[in-house]
Amino acid sequence: MSSRTKKQHIVPRFYLSKFCDADGMVWTYSGGDKPRGDRPEATAVETNFYSPIGAEGERFDEAEKLLAQIESNAAPLWDNLCAGEVLVGEQREHIGVFLAAQYLRSPSAIRAGAELMASLAHHTAQSIAADKETHDRSIDSFEKDTGKKISPEEREKMREFVRDPNNFSMNVLRSAGLPMLTGLEQLANIFLNMKWAVGHSGEQHLITSDSPVTRISDPTTHHPVHGDGAFANRTVKVQFPLTPNRLIEMTWRGEEKEGVAEIPKALARELNGIRAAQAERFVYASEKDYGITKLCKKWLEREKPPKIVAAGDSPVINVKRKL
Repeated sequence: MSSRTKKQHIVPRFYLSKFCDADGMVWTYSGGDKPRGDRPEATAVETNFYSPIGAEGERFDEAEKLLAQIESNAAPLWDNLCAGEVLVGEQREHIGVFLAAQYLRSPSAIRAGAELMASLAHHTAQSIAADKETHDRSIDSFEKDTGKKISPEEREKMREFVRDPNNFSMNVLRSAGLPMLTGLEQLANIFLNMKWAVGHSGEQHLITSDSPVTRISDPTTHHPVHGDGAFANRTVKVQFPLTPNRLIEMTWRGEEKEGVAEIPKALARELNGIRAAQAERFVYASEKDYGITKLCKKWLEREKPPKIVAAGDSPVINVKRKL
């Protein structure tokens, strides 16, 4: 009987090894705690993060196995990528899939998926409660399944309660967001069609995080209702630190060139700020540094706003590791 992997990396071990100091330690930063140095194998680990539990107590490891294979395909290409090679064919596909997976597997994206599932459940409940006949049919089905009887008065109280989202909040398991990974192929295809460029930061070390693929776009292109257009926005810049001094950027504009461009110190510091701001809980770095501590205190101590902004009234949605 083969043993399963319970301790699962939310950021790949081989990737974290690129952010080690001279003693082989990766430094983890959070909002209020002091930075903590540890080996890559003990960093960015959670128990069964990608293995939801079934009704009978069984674990589903398909996502963890898929991510492990994606990492294995990308790891041998890291030096080529850092050297600024223009990857083509299967090699480009391996890196594109890896970057897409890094975005979708992150705690930030998984939380967004869980919030979306809760929002959809609330929308469905409100649709049922909006129509008395539909609501009664739903209660009839509940009575049939449970053998319980609910009076007409209680039915109406339940209906009115559900119709006002100020009456309640919703708790949802974080694992409900794991279906975000089903978007892997679509996002990878987007990345493959963008222009790739590798930059070198010689004067400012680069940090990474638990949500290391960041996305920014020109605020003037954002719509007040429809949002920023995500990866379809033609001004979007997708960035991912490869090492403490190398970074890949993907855009829709410009040309893809062989080689490595220099990143000015001021820009590198700005990119570190973006990464800290978009991190879910942790920042990782190759050194213990007061400036990183200060940066993380600024961004990681803030309460994280909802990832999904539902139209109309909606209850407060709380994403939980356990219910």
